[in-house]
Amino acid sequence: MAREAALEDLYQGLSTLVRRSREQGDELHPGLSLVAYTLLDQIDSCHEARAADLAAHFGLDKSTVSRQLEQLASAGLLRRVGERPGRRGYGLVLTDAGRQLLDAAAQAVRDRLHEWLSDWDDTDIAAFGALVSRFNQSNNRTLLAQPPAPSPA
Repeated sequence: MAREAALEDLYQGLSTLVRRSREQGDELHPGLSLVAYTLLDQIDSCHEARAADLAAHFGLDKSTVSRQLEQLASAGLLRRVGERPGRRGYGLVLTDAGRQLLDAAAQAVRDRLHEWLSDWDDTDIAAFGALVSRFNQSNNRTLLAQPPAPSPA
């Protein structure tokens, strides 16, 4: 029963974290939706990622990702690069404008973390970071992106 209570506390904490991220998205990365910021960050992390790669990573429909990417390309934040042999689709890279916007947004998030955790000691911050990294490396990466499948009636 203690595990169930701990999981419920974790669920509530993660829900609050996600809600805060959405609420403060415009302030932390002005001009970018949370979705746009997340896509640009992933494209930056995975050199020449394709739309299909992004859809699979986030557990989203390819057409949804494609529409978002088209908006980012139209805004001059990313560009498509030549097709890679043996793989379908174009790779995606940030433009200089996309790089500048992503860097500024990432710095704003880092500044906010510094503010939020100003009364934490370095050991606690390191432990929290290690646990978040461990969580993100687990098979639960898409836990928050996908609602649970409905149970059969």
